[in-house]
Amino acid sequence: MIPHSRPRFGPSFEAALLEVLHSGWVVAGEQAGRLESEVAMRLDQPQAVVTDSGSSALTLLLRAMRMCGEVRRVGVPAYVCSSVPYAVRAAGAEPVAMDCGEDLRLRPREAQAQAADLDAVVLVHPFGMVDPLVAEHWPCPLIEDVAQAAGSELNGRPVGSFGVFAIGSFHATKPWGGVYGGFVAGADEAMLASIRTMCEPDRSDRWPGYAGHHQLSDLHAALALARMAWAADEGMQRQRLAQRLDACFEGLAAAPLVGRHHGNHFRYIVRTAGQAHNAVGILHAHGVGAAMPVPALWAQAESYPGAQAAMQDCLSVPMLADMTEHEMQLLQEALALAFTR
Repeated sequence: MIPHSRPRFGPSFEAALLEVLHSGWVVAGEQAGRLESEVAMRLDQPQAVVTDSGSSALTLLLRAMRMCGEVRRVGVPAYVCSSVPYAVRAAGAEPVAMDCGEDLRLRPREAQAQAADLDAVVLVHPFGMVDPLVAEHWPCPLIEDVAQAAGSELNGRPVGSFGVFAIGSFHATKPWGGVYGGFVAGADEAMLASIRTMCEPDRSDRWPGYAGHHQLSDLHAALALARMAWAADEGMQRQRLAQRLDACFEGLAAAPLVGRHHGNHFRYIVRTAGQAHNAVGILHAHGVGAAMPVPALWAQAESYPGAQAAMQDCLSVPMLADMTEHEMQLLQEALALAFTR
């Protein structure tokens, strides 16, 4: 089976781990600090705090925001991994679904109108595609989720530099993935200080209302730093593979997602005519680990036609940074079988 995701490791990762192990300090320390500086620099943000997961990053950020004011209703894309609305609920807020268009990004007019009645919006760059709506004026604080689009740019600026805050993930399958971890970046020193306090309760000299052990270990930070050093090269390799897949889909009964080329090519999303589930089964039978981009909708499907259509139409095919020529040939053959007109 050609897997849907396959993180690539090598000697630089082994060296990074050995450096941490030989230092005698494996919990949050120097490596975590280096990672925070690297994230802030790459996102063009003044500072960053790393956490044990991307979900924790969003939950802690919203908890910190609630300490400074009322944050009850938070806009979340209807077509998104359920970890995002779960993180909002864990912070004590209500996730409010926002529908997507055919390109899986938020519907601009509807999203802006909804935002007027929200306390914050989490804008996700879906599957590595940059959502240009991030550069528009928003009537409420915008939290930019760059977990899948890390390393992308819009108008010469890195994604993650547009919102009031940026959040992201160091999960192994993400563009900046090591094994586990997440981050919050922004310019509000007091807010980030509150998040850091909530991550390190044993070092706190004040009562933050909530605290848990959400620090990122130096072992995990070292792996994330090693991945970030490879991220640009891996993105270029995925772009080359995407161009080959584009040619493969000419004449087939499915098409690559429009707008997919605006971003870091993290995922290769295909739009079918309502046959996504069937196509995934056929591809699996021929050794290709295709997947539904979003396993299940967290919102009521009938209320969000864009997200409902995406669930029926869209699938993601493997586009691995270390894909072999043999795997590419097998993938092309399987796609031809699954999508013959």
